Amino acid sequence: MPYSTFPSQRSAAIAHALSHPVRVEIISLLGNTELTVGEITERLARPQANISQHLAILREVNLVEATRDGMSVSYRLSSSAVTTLLELLNQLAKQIPAEGFTRRGRGRRRGSGKGQGQGRRRQE
Repeated sequence: MPYSTFPSQRSAAIAHALSHPVRVEIISLLGNTELTVGEITERLARPQANISQHLAILREVNLVEATRDGMSVSYRLSSSAVTTLLELLNQLAKQIPAEGFTRRGRGRRRGSGKGQGQGRRRQE
């Protein structure tokens, strides 16, 4: 079956696309408006190359749509459901206690850092 036929895989891909704070900020900025890459770059005070990379990830999972007008590219949300999803995530974030919260949800690392743990293993 093609990747897109599994709703759970699409949901996970969307969640992964929203897993970076800059991408969440971009979604928030777009809200009900359309902005150029330059406008997003200016409002978030980040390099244009960085914003373009984040927008590409959001485009890959169809959360945003792009429109080209000459040299300018404008972005908008692909659906009002994206705004609803972000609002739900923000509500959930307010309800979850900050105590014991880890940014990636993996708990504390064991050991002292580099060289600890097994890492990824190559499958043969």
